[in-house]
This record gives sequence, C-alpha cells and structure tokens, in this order.
Amino acid sequence: MPVNHDALYSLENFDFLARTFARMHNEGRTVNINAVTGNMDEKHRQWFCKRYALYCRRDARVTPVELEAEH
Repeated sequence: MPVNHDALYSLENFDFLARTFARMHNEGRTVNINAVTGNMDEKHRQWFCKRYALYCRRDARVTPVELEAEH
C-alpha cells in the first residue's frame, strides 16, 4: 500500500501536534522544536512553528484550576 503523503502532511495533524507540544512546553517539559520539525519541508515547518508559538502564548495565559485537597 503506497504512502499517502497528503495525509502525512495534513494540516489537521500538524495543528494537533503543535497544540500538544505547546501544552507540554507550558507544563515545563523540554520541547526540542528543531527535532520535531526536522523532517518537515520548509512550508510546513514555518506553518507549524507559527501555530506552536500561537498555542504557547495562548495557553500560557490560561490560569490553571487549583483543586481542593480531599480530606
């Protein structure tokens, strides 16, 4: 079965990954964005990095909900 490159480079897939890595970044985890985008073509890499930066900024403004400790 041949690989469908259009499916691999679906913007929906890239958007999901950008949101996921931004969440990880905002949780304090180390994200090597160069390693993540290393095999992307330039068009997709630029789009991905813009979305990643957008989600990092947007998610950083969200105040985490503190849960009450159960007794």
